[in-house]
Amino acid sequence: MKRIFCTTPRIPAKLLLLSAALFLSACQAVNYGLPGSGSTGTTPTVVSLPVKTGPASGEVLGTGQTRVALLLPMTAPGNGSAIASEYRNAAELAITTRGEHTMELVIKDTGGTAAGAIARTEEAVREGSAIILGPVFSGSVTSAASVARPNNRIMIAFSSDPSAASDGVFLMSFLPNQIVDRTVSYATGIGLTSFSAILPQGAYGALVERQLRATLAAQGGVLNGVSRYEYSNESVVAAVQEILPAIEQSDAIFIPDGGTAPVAIARVMQAEGIKLRDKRLIGTGQWRSSKLASPFLQGAIFADMDQSGFEAFKLQYKEKFQAEPTVNAGLGYDAVGLVADLLATGNPAALSRQGLEKPSGFHGVTGVFRFLKDGETQRGLAVYQVQEGEVTVVDPAPQQFSGFQSAQFYN
Repeated sequence: MKRIFCTTPRIPAKLLLLSAALFLSACQAVNYGLPGSGSTGTTPTVVSLPVKTGPASGEVLGTGQTRVALLLPMTAPGNGSAIASEYRNAAELAITTRGEHTMELVIKDTGGTAAGAIARTEEAVREGSAIILGPVFSGSVTSAASVARPNNRIMIAFSSDPSAASDGVFLMSFLPNQIVDRTVSYATGIGLTSFSAILPQGAYGALVERQLRATLAAQGGVLNGVSRYEYSNESVVAAVQEILPAIEQSDAIFIPDGGTAPVAIARVMQAEGIKLRDKRLIGTGQWRSSKLASPFLQGAIFADMDQSGFEAFKLQYKEKFQAEPTVNAGLGYDAVGLVADLLATGNPAALSRQGLEKPSGFHGVTGVFRFLKDGETQRGLAVYQVQEGEVTVVDPAPQQFSGFQSAQFYN
């Protein structure tokens, strides 16, 4: 699918940068009608599911005959345990609404470590789990895969690091490369052809730059310059000053980071004499954590998850757990719900790669998606514009992949 700002005085020395880029994606452009995306290789058409062996170790949800393991960093330090709690709660919601009698979900604590992921995966295999959901962190995913793959267990993990994906190890999460591609493709489609980019240092910034260059090359756009910043006021000012000549020659300024970064960077640009009313700011879904009411961000565009199904899910989640869910909860709900619904078909090949890699894909509370042969997940994304502090859809997400009727599995 090919697709203002008021003048402010020079900013003070301190800018309060709180944002840390979430490595929520490789250089393959999204193509919603790509023929052959659902190739199943030589996977047999019929498989038999493993049989449960004795009692399971971990929290058990559901009473179905098929055992499924969910690996989460329940006791991990930092925010790992909070992330795990969201996934766990979403799994409970999915089980109670439609999976209680189709599966026995066993929640296992990895502690957020590679060793913990290996131990829990070995445990899941011994106990007869038919498929493994999780883990969350990239290192844990690759470690768990080293056990799951030789034992013919498919994984649906939650890392957003595309390097963790592989044959039979699918990533449920939103991948940055696809978000960048969707945003930039839309931008070039509306006539923005010359870009400058201000990126955070580190792996996320490097990944974003690779995809930005690939998409612009495919769409006929030009990248005039790139600068990078650390999370300090001085570094942000230096990054803006470095790229000023390129910005002057650009239609669009790409700032993929979220939190306070977009507003802070825009304020520096204005203070350095850039006429922002003549430029278009381009972002990513991370901007939802930013102060969208800022006059600097009005008119900006970014791609993100289709929110149409997520809003109803948020109400369900909040009613049950008295907390506001993030996208992590939606991903957890969709993963558990998908497995439950596939098992409910009674098809012995439902959890095979053939069953999971079907070209028509699936539709959950996080939008339409399908698993690709390389383990990445292709998703339908919407493009939003910031208007009067709110986000408005300017290009809706596709509701099915071209040429196929998508299977909707949520109520």
